[in-house]
Amino acid sequence: MTILSVESVNKVFRKYENSESLKHTFTQLLNKEKDANSWDILKNINFSVESGERIGIIGSNGAGKSTLLKIIAGIFAPTSGKVRNYSKRMLALVELGAGFYPNLTGRENVKLNWLFNGLPKSELKYKYDSIVDFSGLEKFIDTPLKYYSSGMLSRLGFATAIHADPDLLILDEVLAVGDKDFQNKCISKINELCGSGTALLLVSHNMRDILNNCDRVIWLDKTIIAHDGPAYETVKLYDETAGMLISA
Repeated sequence: MTILSVESVNKVFRKYENSESLKHTFTQLLNKEKDANSWDILKNINFSVESGERIGIIGSNGAGKSTLLKIIAGIFAPTSGKVRNYSKRMLALVELGAGFYPNLTGRENVKLNWLFNGLPKSELKYKYDSIVDFSGLEKFIDTPLKYYSSGMLSRLGFATAIHADPDLLILDEVLAVGDKDFQNKCISKINELCGSGTALLLVSHNMRDILNNCDRVIWLDKTIIAHDGPAYETVKLYDETAGMLISA
């Protein structure tokens, strides 16, 4: 069953500088003029995701990986094209600490994050202890998040997301943060979720994480999809191309 469809998505970023008149500025905004202050981030991106698929998204810095995830998550709007999300529950960890409030405690943030994602409060009651236990942050759960390390933030965010039993899970470099034991626990939980039908979109620069967790890989290169295929095949092509560029 198709759970996500990305159709002819384009994204252009624009930088509006001080102009000689308000009229010129509004003309730029209304007409969306493409000029020297505009640049393409994504061009004609098309792919679909089926239930239970584990898809990695790779590419060099600036290829548009994180932008694509933010468009899928609804954080950014595409300049053109459509994203059709058929999932009942989509959870996205696309920026460390996003959706959390530094002056609130870990306990308060878990509850707020759960509710902000539209999840039932009654469900959190019987999952809360398991979330805290999975994160390993029992001793710090009543400490304000401003005192948390990046690894602790990642633990709390991941633990909250995976206990929501999403049918679409979106992760951006989350597995790169945290110690090896926690990473292994995350991978085990991802495999468990995918085995029960959860679809995974994973962005990572770590090809080992990609190969260990994904069956299919999309390689973004210079704003377009350079290749979309089996994980090993795509990673091999990516590595070979990167090696050629380095030696050139």
